[in-house]
Amino acid sequence: MIKFKFTLIIIAVTLFIISCEENISPIGELPNKYSVNIVLRTDTAYQTAYLSKIYVTEDLNANSLEVDPFVDGAKVMLKYSDSNNEYVFNDTVDNSNTNDRYNTPAQYYYLNNFLPSTGKEIQLAVDLPDGSKLSSKTKLPEPVVFDLINSTPFIPGPYIGNDTQYVKVAWTNGNSELIKAGRVTLVYYYRELSGEKTKHVKQVPLSYVIKNDITEPVYVNMSYDNNLNIGRSILEEFMHSISEGNESKARYSIAPLEVEIYSFDENLSRYYSADLFFDFGFTVRNFPGDVTNIEGGYGFFGAYSHTKRIIKFDQQYLMNTFGYMREVTN
Repeated sequence: MIKFKFTLIIIAVTLFIISCEENISPIGELPNKYSVNIVLRTDTAYQTAYLSKIYVTEDLNANSLEVDPFVDGAKVMLKYSDSNNEYVFNDTVDNSNTNDRYNTPAQYYYLNNFLPSTGKEIQLAVDLPDGSKLSSKTKLPEPVVFDLINSTPFIPGPYIGNDTQYVKVAWTNGNSELIKAGRVTLVYYYRELSGEKTKHVKQVPLSYVIKNDITEPVYVNMSYDNNLNIGRSILEEFMHSISEGNESKARYSIAPLEVEIYSFDENLSRYYSADLFFDFGFTVRNFPGDVTNIEGGYGFFGAYSHTKRIIKFDQQYLMNTFGYMREVTN
C-alpha cells in the first residue's frame, strides 16, 4: 500500500459550523450533510478519497470536534463517461498512518491498481448509507510532451536562444488555460571510506521570496506557460551547498536532474490561486465551505497528469565546477 500524508487530508472543507444561540446560523441552513474530496493522480495507481459528515458545534470553534467525521460504508465509484465499467473504492482504517487532527488511525477510501486514462471525462458518484447521493465529473488532462529542440539537452549544455541564465525545459502541447506545476529534484550519493554509498534526494529551489524579512525558497513553479526555467546560478549555488563544510568533494556523485511537470485539470486550475493547494501532494487545504464542485453536497473533485524528464550532467562540468563525480546510470 502506498502511504500518503494524512495530516493535510481534507479537513477544513468538512468543518461547517452552526451557532445554536437564538437559532441563528452564520452560514444559513445547510442543504446537504456530506462532503467528498478526491484528487485523481496519474503518477500513481493508488487513488484515495475522504468522505465526511458535516457537523455542528455550538461555539463556532472548528477545533472543538474531537471525533473524526469520516463516513464509512458508502459506495464511492468512478466511471468513464464513455463506459459502463464501475471502479469502486474500499474504505479502510489505516493503522500505519495517523490523522494528526484527531490523533487516530487514518480513515479513508482507496482504489488500487487504477491509473487514470488521460484525455477522458470521468464521473464520480457516491451513494451514502442514508440514501444521499453526491456526484461530480472532470476531464483528465493530457500529460505534456517535451519539446527537445527548445529544451536544454544536458547541463551545462548549449544555451537555448542565447539565454545564459536558465536551463530550459519546454513542452509543445500544454493547454494555455490550464495550470502546469513544475518541480526539480536532485539525487546524489555520498561514498564513505568503507565504500558504502548513501543516497540523498533533495528538492531544488526554483526561486526565492521574502516573507517577514526572511528569504524562503520556492520549490514549485505554478504557471500557465509551456516552459519551466531553472536558474543556472540558483542551481549551482544549491549544488555547492550539498557538500558545504566537506573537503572530500570527489566522494559525491550526481545523478541526472529530475524535472516533473504536473498538468492540472480545469477544476484544479480554477481554484489553485485561492491558496487551496498548499501541499504539493495536492491534498486540498483551507478549502472554504462556499467553494465546491460536488452536486448534492460539498467538497472537491479534480485531477492532474504527471510527466518526468531527466537531464544529465556533463562529467567535466561537475568536476571543474564542484569537484563532484557523475553517478553512473543506465
